[in-house]
Amino acid sequence: MEYVISVAGDPSSAIGSVQSIMEDGDSLTSVAMGTEKLDSPLKECISGGASRAFRIMDRDFMGSDSWVLSRIYTAFIDEYCPERGLIVFSGYSSTVPMLAHLLQVQQFCYVTEIGRDNEGIYAIQNYDGDTRKCRVPVGSVVSMAEDVRIPYSKKESDAEIEVVGRKELKLALPSVGIRGSRIITLGAC
Repeated sequence: MEYVISVAGDPSSAIGSVQSIMEDGDSLTSVAMGTEKLDSPLKECISGGASRAFRIMDRDFMGSDSWVLSRIYTAFIDEYCPERGLIVFSGYSSTVPMLAHLLQVQQFCYVTEIGRDNEGIYAIQNYDGDTRKCRVPVGSVVSMAEDVRIPYSKKESDAEIEVVGRKELKLALPSVGIRGSRIITLGAC
């Protein structure tokens, strides 16, 4: 099974969580959307065993709103990770629910722990002290709670960061950036 970690900030909890449920033969892929400053968390994912690392970036993506970003992530997942087990975000993003909607999978937010037992994968969610254990179906989108710190083990990997853009993701120019946005700019001050 392939696990996908999407990083914007500190990926350590997402790496530790995924490592805790990986079995022999499973793989880890990391992805970030943005500039070169996201190479550092991607390299941390590589040091945590990611066999593939991608940075999604294209000048055509400038001005994209959350809806467009979700469509870009969906195109990436469909093109590069079609056999994914889980997609784990290192923190909450407004793209999480939209991505789950577009992929037609369940989403789990404010997750403090991901584990595996004899019934499968589960997530512990914490909504302001209301803690619940949920079964997580394969393919689901999970976002880790911001204040969780889960250690991970360093692993060997010779992965390099690959930059992918609009053409590699097979996205039409009118579907990205400000053109693909659902927000209409009426004027500027």
